[in-house]
This record gives sequence, structure tokens and C-alpha cells, in this order.
Amino acid sequence: MSTTYGTAIKPEEHTATEPAPEPAPPAPRHRLRRTLSVLRTVTVVLILLAAAVGGGYYVVTHRLADRAYVNAGTAVLTAEPITVGSADAAVVTRMLTAERRSVTAGAALATITVTADGRGNKVQELRAPAAGIVTEVNVAPGQIARAGEPIVTLYDPAKLVFKVDVPLETLRKLRLGMTAYVTGPGLSGRIATTLQEVQPRVTTGEAAATGDGLTVVLVPDTAVLSTVRTLVPGLQFAVVVDTTTAVGQTPAVNSA
Repeated sequence: MSTTYGTAIKPEEHTATEPAPEPAPPAPRHRLRRTLSVLRTVTVVLILLAAAVGGGYYVVTHRLADRAYVNAGTAVLTAEPITVGSADAAVVTRMLTAERRSVTAGAALATITVTADGRGNKVQELRAPAAGIVTEVNVAPGQIARAGEPIVTLYDPAKLVFKVDVPLETLRKLRLGMTAYVTGPGLSGRIATTLQEVQPRVTTGEAAATGDGLTVVLVPDTAVLSTVRTLVPGLQFAVVVDTTTAVGQTPAVNSA
């Protein structure tokens, strides 16, 4: 008996590699967190850049500003005195005003009795030649005033100016018309003035030898006159001058 042997059939072998499954898309909440994180990073970087640029600009501008301002020293608030007296010697019989009192033009200030004209006693009234504020009663009632001696002194508050003695070295940096800022007692902040003129002053010793006897006159701007009128002549103030103003105007040293 013969036996027939057959060949066993093997299942087909797969040699090709199957592709990996695609990752699942991130959940919407994860995408939102990642976006917010990126935005925060970008915002922080922009803020740091802006701060760096702004800080540099601040430093540069303030250094330039410091160079532009010149310390002119200490100014004194000054008023040209208006003196009222008698052409002849007289006795002050009555005082009709007082210090720090405002008077109008023509207002009676005092009554005097003239005794030196050789024609007997003559009573006169002294009147203010202009509106102003009384700074001093020079001769009290009952006292004798010599001919031409001030009996009452007043000033026009609209004509108050600041005067500051400036060394020649500093004066060379200044020009007429420059803006100067004044700070001091009675002022809530700095006020603006204009460098109007330079006046010579009587000096002796070293100042006269070096030619430093010069006074700068600063006129308050119209906008601050009402404030300046409330101040008392003789007060002292700090002054800085903005040298970027009045470009091309007359140098202060040439105007003295």
C-alpha cells in the first residue's frame, strides 16, 4: 500500500510594516493654555524692551536738561522806591497811612506843617504820586523832616523785578531774553521770568578788579504778576536760566 505525502500549505507571511497611528489632536483646553503662555512671554519681552528704551530716553533727556540750565545764584525781589516828602523842612503832624497798605494815586499820606519858608506855619497834605504799596513810614508824627527827605516810601507792585549778581564766567553763558525760573518763599512752585537787562553795580576790591560787578534784571512773566505782587521786596530766591531759549539774541556780557 502506497502512501502519498502532500506538502502542508503555510499561511502567507506579511513582511510590510504597518504605519503608526496618528497622535490624537490636543484637547482645546491644552491649546488655549499654550497660546496664553506664548502671549504672556511676548508681552513680558515687549514690556522689558519698552522699559529699557524709555529709561534710556529719560536719562538722556534729563542729562541734556541739566546741561541746558545754568545756576545764576540768589536773586532779590526789588522795587524801585517812590519817595514822598517836602521841598522844605516840616513837622509831620499826622500820618494817614501805614506800612504794607495799598494806596491809590492821589491818596493822602500825611499832614505836615512847613516852618522854613519864612512866612509862618503852613499846613500841607502829602499825596501819593502813583498807586502803590507803602513800604516804610520814614518820619513819624511829631518829628521834623528835612527838606527833600523822604517822609513816606512806597512802590508800584506791577514793577517788581528780581535782581541777581552774576559772576562774569556765568554771564558769558547768558543772553538777553532768556527764560529764567525763580523758586523761593511765597511761591508754590517755580515761576517764569525773562532776562531783561544787565546793570553795572558799584563794587570794590576783588570784584571790581575782575569785572564781576554786574547785576542781571529778571522781569516776571505777565501770567505770574498776580503772585509776585503778593511778595515782599527784599525776599531772596534761587534762579536757574534755560540757555536753550533766546537763541541768537544779544549776549548778556555785550549789553552791560
